[in-house]
Amino acid sequence: MNIVNKLTIRSLKLNKRRTIVTVIGIILSCAMIFGVATITTSFQDLFIQETILSRGNYHSMIGNVPVKDAKYILDNAYTKSGMISRDRGFSPLETSRIESKPYIYVKEYNQEAMDNLTFLREGRYPEKEGEILLSQTIIENGGTDYKIGDTISLEIGHRYLDNAPIDKNNEYTEEEAYIPFAEKTYTITGIIRQDIMEFYTFPGMMAIAYLEESNLEPTETLDIYILGKNPRQIYDKTTEMARTIGLPPGSYGYNSALLRWLGVSDNDNINRMFITLALIIILLVVIGSVAVIYNAFAISISERKKQFGMLSSVGATKSQIRKTVLFEGFILGIIGIPLGILSGILGIGITLKVVNKLMAFEFLEGIELRLIISPLTLITTVVFTTLTIFLSAYLPAKKASKISPIEAIRLTTDIKLKRKKLKTLKITKKLFGIEGELALKNLKRNRKRYRATIFSLSISIVLFIAFSSFMRYGFVSSDMYYGEVPYDIALELRDRPYEEQRAFYDKIIELEKVKRYAIERNIRTFNHHLEPSQLGNHLNNKIEKNTDQKNEEENASLSYVISTNSTEERSTFPKNEKGMYSLSYVISTIGEESFRAYGKELGIDIEGYKDTNTLKGIVINKNITVDEGKMFEFEPLNMNKGDVLTLTKSAMANHTNETINMEIGTLTKELPFGLLYDTGRAVNVIVTEEVFEEILNQLKEEDDNRRSIHRLKIETEDTKELIEEINEIYGQNTEDKLVIVDVQFELEMINRIKTVISIFLYGFVSLITLIGVTNIFNTISTNVILRRREFAMLKSVGLTPKGFNKMIRFESIFYGMKSLLYGLPIAILISVGMHRSTTNFFVFEYIPPIKESIICIIGVFIIVSITMTYSMSKIKKENIIEALKEENL
Repeated sequence: MNIVNKLTIRSLKLNKRRTIVTVIGIILSCAMIFGVATITTSFQDLFIQETILSRGNYHSMIGNVPVKDAKYILDNAYTKSGMISRDRGFSPLETSRIESKPYIYVKEYNQEAMDNLTFLREGRYPEKEGEILLSQTIIENGGTDYKIGDTISLEIGHRYLDNAPIDKNNEYTEEEAYIPFAEKTYTITGIIRQDIMEFYTFPGMMAIAYLEESNLEPTETLDIYILGKNPRQIYDKTTEMARTIGLPPGSYGYNSALLRWLGVSDNDNINRMFITLALIIILLVVIGSVAVIYNAFAISISERKKQFGMLSSVGATKSQIRKTVLFEGFILGIIGIPLGILSGILGIGITLKVVNKLMAFEFLEGIELRLIISPLTLITTVVFTTLTIFLSAYLPAKKASKISPIEAIRLTTDIKLKRKKLKTLKITKKLFGIEGELALKNLKRNRKRYRATIFSLSISIVLFIAFSSFMRYGFVSSDMYYGEVPYDIALELRDRPYEEQRAFYDKIIELEKVKRYAIERNIRTFNHHLEPSQLGNHLNNKIEKNTDQKNEEENASLSYVISTNSTEERSTFPKNEKGMYSLSYVISTIGEESFRAYGKELGIDIEGYKDTNTLKGIVINKNITVDEGKMFEFEPLNMNKGDVLTLTKSAMANHTNETINMEIGTLTKELPFGLLYDTGRAVNVIVTEEVFEEILNQLKEEDDNRRSIHRLKIETEDTKELIEEINEIYGQNTEDKLVIVDVQFELEMINRIKTVISIFLYGFVSLITLIGVTNIFNTISTNVILRRREFAMLKSVGLTPKGFNKMIRFESIFYGMKSLLYGLPIAILISVGMHRSTTNFFVFEYIPPIKESIICIIGVFIIVSITMTYSMSKIKKENIIEALKEENL
């Protein structure tokens, strides 16, 4: 080791505080880069696990494939794994407790399909023909006592309506007929998790039998599920394979949810949103990391400038000076980078353990957040941090090496200023006194250190507001995507008179576990007399786009794939038979007590809504839809309070006989408890029970299908126990038909995942805040220590302790004001960019970071003041003579 490097190591040891500050900067930077990448990878893995559990492990599915063509797909060079499925048919289940699912639906899977498309809860997978798996739904709601090992006989057939076969996905209707074609005996070998199709209107509960491929006839058709070798090619390759064997576009579909978490989507808006958001986040993390490390080295080199001058004076070359700084960076990097990565692993690991405990829930089936340490993440972190250290050390060192030895020793370049550059406005002295003027002159005199401090503060402001905006937009997007269901249980007693339904509901709402309830009754009506001026902007845009519909492939019904979102809205809004425009209106009442509470929330007198001579309702002028690859809220109507709605019961504009006039009492976007926003073009209207009864009286004489629907919505803390109590009451009315939906159970996983996302977002903002505070503290405290001689000089010429403290306070104010002047506009511009990126798919209004800006304004002044006060307390009692003689080594 040469003498210069030995001197560098000695300097690091002598200036322990400076060394520790720089190492901490490297550790924080490295931990932030590694942590962000690791959290992202771990979350991606979690969502992939959850999607595979709920939807199956496949990328695409081609349906109705002739047996003779199956080999082409299964042996295709692109196919990594092919799974075969065959539909057998429906088997009546007379004991079903779910009215809408009176069948068992039997499918047959080969072994690969069972491994990838089902989740075994008990028992084993079928191994031969005649063995079958039953869905958990059959065990819980089938009304049978089936168990593993039982032999069951199932009559298998098809459903018909008007002598025509019904698509298997169509919901059950009482008018349909069932015609059997075979009977099959099976041995139950296991119980599988509830199939995703059972969450929807699919009329059967799932049963999966073993598929014996050798028994397949050439004339039969199969469904083939594909795992591709490269998910990014799945859309093109699936289309190519289907077209090659002569299948139309509607015969194939995709596991869009899984592909989305693998980073693949056929929606350009979603791709654009993820890419631009990722670039913004990466850029911010990079800027934050560079700022922390660069500031640490800039301060270190500024402090050692005199030392470099001394080395130059005894013969050290410019190259040697640069190398000594790079060697210093190497030593600090060797210490800081491993510690940063270890800190990131430890911090993320502990966080994931805590989060997994929060997420522990029976229906997650063992899914948890796993610490995924990607080799690419490790390499990227090391390379980027090393490059940052190199540049942070090299650039200031190169500049320092160009200064002559005399200038470096005398530090004349740090204080060389023209008089006019130190000149301050007269108003400064009037407002802040001589101490304020002196504070401002000090900042102008030490511009490099002043700029380093302002840069640290500004970067901290930008990072805090940017990531806070990212967090807020994430919450808004999540609420739009998953929707908000305000109740925990929904139940409906079907096919009974309203009086009997109400008597049954009254028994339930008296139960202790019922916190809040709403008895919802609704009826659908239509308004066929709307002018374009009465429609909102979105629907008016649809009127202007009455052009060709989407192409055949986009319009094709993919009945084999269940999407997270319902089908997109139609791309046009045509005129009705009368040359005007039509909208449907869902008229709802929620009971006297609930309506009174709702009226209180809106600040209206509900007595004016009970008049049956002049019908009046509350219009919910807000819907949520997916259209042209974007999800957004819109106002269906452009009408005002006092306007009149002309309603009829007929969906056909040319069949309207009688109409009802209803006055708009209030327009609002707030729903009452128990109701949900419409996801299409229907308008929700809330009325009192008196008005609702009057509407029924006027509409009941025609169209028997236009009946009202009665449901009870309940908020409770324990759905399981409450449902048990409800079933006990229901047991006394066995001839009735009760449907109970445990909304809390179905949404619990979503809520847990949203909670976990919240924890990480808040944690990340906290980390950014901590890094910002640490950066500010290091920069300011180091600058104060470097100015010890300057402060001693001021004291030596008569500056009193009171005046000195006043000067420091003014410096803090100037630091804060200047950093806010730079930081806030940049941060707001970045938040606008994030909003524009997010609205590539989720469309909502820009939310200015007002609260975050206020926090920054207050926080900056508090942090700067505390840091300055703390730093000054360290040197306040120093001897003036000793401080003037102080040299930084």
